[in-house]
Amino acid sequence: MPFDVRRLRELAERDFRLAWEEGGRLVRRSGRVFELRPDGKPNPLFELVQRMRQALVRLGFRETTVPMIVDKREVYRQYGAEAPIILDRVFFLATLERPDIGIGRKKLEEIRGFLPSLDESRLRAVFRRYKLGEVSADDLIETLATELSISELDAERILSLFPELRDLRPVPTDLTLRSHTTAGWFGILAELYLREPLPVQLFHVGPKFRREQRLDETHLYESWTASVVVMAREITLEDGMEIARRIFAEIGHPQAEMRLKRTTSRYYAPGTEFEVFLRHPRSGPVEVGDGGLYSPVALANYGIPHPVFNLGIGLERLLMIETGETDIRKLVYPHLYTPVVLPDEAMASMVRVSQVPLTDAGRRIAEAVLEAARRHADAPSPCEFVAFDGEVGGRRVRVRLVEPEPGRKLV
Repeated sequence: MPFDVRRLRELAERDFRLAWEEGGRLVRRSGRVFELRPDGKPNPLFELVQRMRQALVRLGFRETTVPMIVDKREVYRQYGAEAPIILDRVFFLATLERPDIGIGRKKLEEIRGFLPSLDESRLRAVFRRYKLGEVSADDLIETLATELSISELDAERILSLFPELRDLRPVPTDLTLRSHTTAGWFGILAELYLREPLPVQLFHVGPKFRREQRLDETHLYESWTASVVVMAREITLEDGMEIARRIFAEIGHPQAEMRLKRTTSRYYAPGTEFEVFLRHPRSGPVEVGDGGLYSPVALANYGIPHPVFNLGIGLERLLMIETGETDIRKLVYPHLYTPVVLPDEAMASMVRVSQVPLTDAGRRIAEAVLEAARRHADAPSPCEFVAFDGEVGGRRVRVRLVEPEPGRKLV
């Protein structure tokens, strides 16, 4: 039977622990009642991710992992004076500082109201170790329960008395979520320059995060990028463009067009940044990639004395080209941005009976109603059919199926 979600929500607002325990009684722990449906389906974005990974390996690139979290100082090393503008679109990470938890006389009296034998010194010791980081937040309730010899419920009740734990506020740090994969490449290349012979040909496919000014048909906070770098003793912009053409041809888009940008991001050398365009079947040319030669100044900040070519490909935009979709949100979040269209069979399969008859007479009536509905389903309306006519509990009962609205059918 379905859960009574309204009741559970109301109970949780009054007493979360009680609602949690009651919820535990609603789920079954034994018996084999479920089998997986045999109609699995991949996500088109991750199918493209896989195609891209395989294509880059075929072309000679080696896959590696690029850090997701980047210190803002790396952005200054790469962008110089342009860094503040770049950081404006970056998500900064924050942490929660562990509070000093004061245990005054009034608090002790409240706790001893439900734990008369509380060992105050042990409680203070656990809170002190928590503040010092010797007890993790995940383990705090279990540590209190174990070291004070109390239940988890009583440990939760203790913590609920301290507003210092309820009113924690995030404290910003200098760590950011990468807004472009380049932010992590420089450090990797600096290490590999000392470890491996040239050329070094690497790629990474993963998400990036940008604090966009708006979320719309072409902008999301999170998007997926395929990023490649080539570090060599000699490599030209023309070489880089040819690499880009080969990559797009390998994934089925030999018609990619390269256009030099009028302005250049500061982590690229002047006049070397270009964009890659593909023609969308419905809306014309769409920028799907960006590449160039890293600035020797940025490379020098990492001790790299050789040129590096970089290319980034926006996978959601590439998928828009391949599918003809014009709204990136519908590709990534179809459950939120596409209308629900269900055939009658699908809707019927989702219908469940919330209550069933418990008596023999009730079951007979239900069967009679079902049989009458099947027999007269296509009868034109308005119409009325007797489904059951008999005795229930010593009284005469007649059950009818009725469709009063004209121009329809009974079912």
